[in-house]
Amino acid sequence: MYLTVHSASALVIAKFIPHPLVALLVGLVSHFVLDAIPHGDEHLAPSHFTRQRVIKRMLGATLLDGIIMIFLLLIYVATTPLNSYYTLGAAVIGSLLPDLIQAIYLIFSPRWLKWFNNFHEAIHNFSKHQLPWVQGMLVQGMVLAALWLMVM
Repeated sequence: MYLTVHSASALVIAKFIPHPLVALLVGLVSHFVLDAIPHGDEHLAPSHFTRQRVIKRMLGATLLDGIIMIFLLLIYVATTPLNSYYTLGAAVIGSLLPDLIQAIYLIFSPRWLKWFNNFHEAIHNFSKHQLPWVQGMLVQGMVLAALWLMVM
């Protein structure tokens, strides 16, 4: 899933879980639950692309996605009373942390993170059913809409 969807799950978590540490842990778990849903972003890194091309494509997608994510988070914070900024921050960190760790692995390839990358990829490929990009964006859009409906 894209960062925007993961951060929307963090909004739901922060709304219903008042403790920051618990929100962080639930955010972490939510990341893997969402990644287990087929969501069509596997096409960002085809196996025939060079490592440099994969990194450039992922960086471009992450920048666009990050801008959308920040925009939606700012709208939410500006229009909705929050229980705690700490809880929201912890939930967002937990929900985004696995992708940050995977980015570090893809860019720098530290051997000690290989196990995490393998685990994260296994979650992504849990269903063995990959969607075309357009269908994946529809799935992500529906999940995003459902999460926004839960927090509004």
